[in-house]
Amino acid sequence: MKILKRPDSLFAVAALSESQACFGRQLADFEHELVRLSSRKGLSAAIEARPPLLAKKFPMGRIADAWLAAYTEELAFRYDLDYPDWIWQPDRFLEVPYIHDAHSPKLKVWHTLKSPPTFSRRNLFVDMHLPSIQLRRGRPRKSAAHQREMNRLRVARHRANKASLMDKPA
Repeated sequence: MKILKRPDSLFAVAALSESQACFGRQLADFEHELVRLSSRKGLSAAIEARPPLLAKKFPMGRIADAWLAAYTEELAFRYDLDYPDWIWQPDRFLEVPYIHDAHSPKLKVWHTLKSPPTFSRRNLFVDMHLPSIQLRRGRPRKSAAHQREMNRLRVARHRANKASLMDKPA
């Protein structure tokens, strides 16, 4: 049985994307992982690696490349992170505007007006909503697998200590 893992970085989103539809699914899965992050360090690690360019992978790959850069810039802006250098590459900007749902005149105007500046500067006009990430101070959350392993080690140390006390003569 093959275990599917959600992408934990934008690099993984791009690497796993073979089509526009696949890109959308990978990005949605990445957003589910984003919600689980609890530290700036974790969020920064998720956006810092340069994703491979998608322009040659599928017809709307240039739009996906610009989308990744705009998305990263928006996350960095909202959560006060350092901007990765790769988001400023010329390949991450569109020459021709792309308006989501351009077939509807009302939606065309809506997307043009409501597009965040990080997207519109790249000629992407969309009504964008980022997932709500609850970053907090202190130590980052540990995964359930990590907690189980730490508990297993703690029990093993306890048993070893108990056994060594039983072996000592009184």
